Amino acid sequence: MTLDYTDERTLLGGQLPAWNSRLIAALRIQRGWTQEELAEYSGLSVRTIRNLELGRVQNPRRSSVDLLVTALGVADEQRQGVEHPDHARWSGPPAANSALVGSSAVHQQLANTVRTNRLTTFLGPGGVGKTRMALSVAAQISHFFRDGVEIVELGDIGPERGAREDRAAAVLHRVGRQLSRGRPTAPTAAAAEIEAETNMLLVLDNAEHIPAGVMAATRELQAAYPGVHILITARRRLTERLGANREIQPLSLEHAPGDPLSCAPAVELFLQHVGTGSRAAAELEKDLPLIAELCRRLGGIPRYLEFAAECLRAVPIRLMLSYGPTPEMLWSHDHALLPHQRSVTDSIRWSIDLLSDDHRLLLERIAALPTRRFSLDGITAEYDRLGRGTSPNPLTLVSDLLDTSLVLPDPAHHYHYRLAPCVAEVVQRPGRERPAPSPV
Repeated sequence: MTLDYTDERTLLGGQLPAWNSRLIAALRIQRGWTQEELAEYSGLSVRTIRNLELGRVQNPRRSSVDLLVTALGVADEQRQGVEHPDHARWSGPPAANSALVGSSAVHQQLANTVRTNRLTTFLGPGGVGKTRMALSVAAQISHFFRDGVEIVELGDIGPERGAREDRAAAVLHRVGRQLSRGRPTAPTAAAAEIEAETNMLLVLDNAEHIPAGVMAATRELQAAYPGVHILITARRRLTERLGANREIQPLSLEHAPGDPLSCAPAVELFLQHVGTGSRAAAELEKDLPLIAELCRRLGGIPRYLEFAAECLRAVPIRLMLSYGPTPEMLWSHDHALLPHQRSVTDSIRWSIDLLSDDHRLLLERIAALPTRRFSLDGITAEYDRLGRGTSPNPLTLVSDLLDTSLVLPDPAHHYHYRLAPCVAEVVQRPGRERPAPSPV
């Protein structure tokens, strides 16, 4: 006997779910997914998805249904019997209105990771889009959390310099202050009961400069709020033992065969920031190979591409490529950004300032090498030449620099490395400051 669904919230129940192949296809199409994407999200084969949607399987396995509804985003609410409002509470900067550029499959995988782990960290170099991805993921899954989403900015808390407990206290104070906004005053016992029952997604943004403090605060928050999921963004890995670490990758220049170069994610984002209706955009449509070269030189890092798009208001792309682009060209008037996010130079120096003296010395030696690519043998030989025998092992230092994304693996050669875009220029000109722009 085959029963029928009336809506997506009857997909899971206490008994074997009823089946309606047309509904599964409709839910997939509603989310804008292909059968291949649904197969990737669910772990089922494309052939299985196709047979289920065509009605060739009238009584599918319960395990297959579980995988499908989890991927389609309805499983948790059905298992818990929870009805959340369509517009969950949101406190903090809003998610971007523009569509997220890049793979929808990667975005969905990240969303599933945040939903299924109480702690997730988005990692990557400055400007790669960790915050934008975190807010986008939070917006997508906000309806799974009864108390919505809280975004807490940590980037303006001072870096750890010894007293790490102070930083943990600063994080907890900021989180507590934000959680108390908009809540009615109540006796201590009632307030504690509200806190203990909180079910929300807490986003701790920009935490790389307070690693010990933010992890101490996270452990305390998870113990006090069993229903809270925490999503952290940071430029470097904070822990290997708790939760899930996910690296946010720069945008690619790859595009499907037959598609124009403008469909490559890096080029698409660049054109998006130039503006489709501008005079520059009309000219750039003729120079897509030049845009691709610019994106390559900037490593596909979204914020670098945004700064370059701003620069194009005054500088033609051909001149930009002839003279760089150099870090001095890449900055913004946008005061919504934190001070260390307003230029490529400031962003890279923020990461360098978090290093030890030994790490900075090694970075300077790498920047002084005649080529931008190097091997571990070359670095150890250079270290020996400097007579640094009693210093930390340079192999360990390189590993640490990789963790900060100032140094990147060379995809073409195993155990070969290169500096991230613009790092050498910033390291070699530490005394050159771009004058602060006058208020507009």
